[in-house]
Amino acid sequence: MKRTIILALSGFGYLFFSIMLFIPLRMKPVPNFNLFIFPLFTAGFLFLFYKTCFAAVESKAYTYAYFAGMLLWQVIGELASLRVTDGLILQFSDVNIKTVGGYLYILLGWIVLFILWKSKALKNPVCFCFMIFLGIWSIELYLDNYTANVPLELMPKVANILGIIGAALSVWILFVARKTTLVSKQMVLGGLLYLTFSLVFMSMTMWRKPLAFYLKHEGVVIEHEIKDKQQELAYISELKKQIGMKDELDVSKQLGLGK
Repeated sequence: MKRTIILALSGFGYLFFSIMLFIPLRMKPVPNFNLFIFPLFTAGFLFLFYKTCFAAVESKAYTYAYFAGMLLWQVIGELASLRVTDGLILQFSDVNIKTVGGYLYILLGWIVLFILWKSKALKNPVCFCFMIFLGIWSIELYLDNYTANVPLELMPKVANILGIIGAALSVWILFVARKTTLVSKQMVLGGLLYLTFSLVFMSMTMWRKPLAFYLKHEGVVIEHEIKDKQQELAYISELKKQIGMKDELDVSKQLGLGK
């Protein structure tokens, strides 16, 4: 059980350390910091993933996989789509996998991962890496969208439910970890404990009320997206005029929005 707890705690230690690295991007923007931090995290993930695949010692392979999964999320889930205020590159990708519709890809990811793990089509540590990535993605999907979608009066109630679920799962994981002597199982349980206890922590803190960071910064992001879509719509209208094309139906009716 000790290995399970240590692995989970090390994940929280890394999380708080990485938050400090993100401050120059989010809280106190530094021009071109994204040009430094994105390649650094990408290189870190590739190194850890390589070590995951080739490590001869099982416990080391799982440790590499654990942190590789965390960095994978930070690279493609956060840094890639994060828009900064100033610098040579304001955004690496406009693909945001944290929108509400991302649930479909998360669900598919869990199903595919289960099949790959059970069939042993991939090494177990590699599957563990993707389990951590999908687990963080699942939590972040709620974290990034609850402010805009959950009514204010329901936030504490939903947080309580998620907290109870997380606490119950954490106790069960510790019970199983106490009974097992398999290193691989202890490591996987450590990763799961990190995810379930994250539910407890989030439910006791930020999920009880609207996310302050979302309220402060998301409006600017949405305004930028609206501006981009307006420019795209104007360009489409101009192309239609140039080729003499007319819509058979109003756009709102085509989308099923008309009365």
